[in-house]
Amino acid sequence: MPIQIQQLDHTYLPGSQLAYPALSGISLTIQDGEFLGIIGHTGSGKSTLIQHLNGLLLPTSGSVLVDGLDTREKKLRKQIRSLVGMVFQYPEYQLFEETVARDVAFGPKNMGMPEAEIETHVTDALRLVGLNPAEFAEKSPFELSGGEKRRAALAGILAMRPKYLVLDEPMAGLDPRGRHEILALIESLRCDFGTGIVMVSHSMDDVAMFADRIAVLDKGSLFMVDSPESVFSHSTELLKMGLNLPQSTQLVRALRARGVAIEQDYFRMDELSQDLIGRWKHDR
Repeated sequence: MPIQIQQLDHTYLPGSQLAYPALSGISLTIQDGEFLGIIGHTGSGKSTLIQHLNGLLLPTSGSVLVDGLDTREKKLRKQIRSLVGMVFQYPEYQLFEETVARDVAFGPKNMGMPEAEIETHVTDALRLVGLNPAEFAEKSPFELSGGEKRRAALAGILAMRPKYLVLDEPMAGLDPRGRHEILALIESLRCDFGTGIVMVSHSMDDVAMFADRIAVLDKGSLFMVDSPESVFSHSTELLKMGLNLPQSTQLVRALRARGVAIEQDYFRMDELSQDLIGRWKHDR
């Protein structure tokens, strides 16, 4: 079953003079196994929205159902959080245990898993993120490099075997190699295990390349949700919202301004490259 968001409103500090409506009338269905990218300007409600997906925040009105489980039901939240793993920006700052293994085991223990099962989950999760258990399990998390810390933090979420993985700017602060490795890991989770991915990102190139659909938030409302091709065809509207465009789309606009007749609004660089190479070969 999918995640169903129905007419979701969220107001911070309701009933006070500081009341702030962060989300208004959001209706969205996240399908099993899909990769949904979420984009929007700063303050558009992206982080507020994803914190509703496992009950960290509750609707002011409307509802969020995870596989039919209502996040407003307190007794269901533990089960919901076992289904929806949440990875915040700079997850390495959340490491706190004496060893990597104990840190990764924290979530499964809270779920009440048997000890033998926890050990298997920890070992599998470390291997999945590319950390050899024999080398890393007994290390202090604070001895790890920045990239290793992020992998260890991600392993702690994966050890709970979530059906959905929700990520808030997972590549923030990483160099190009680190970004590529994390994106490859996320894509492998989806392809190999059917994990549904919900990713907030400021990188239009990342969501253009990997997402099945993109949800665009603007001032707390859902502007549109559609395929990357359809979303980035609304380049004028996106720019007015203060959003960037994929590098390929920016290049197409620049080439058109210089008189190059490119009809398609490419949003992936490899597709634009093929078009330009074909033109070059034709003109030779």
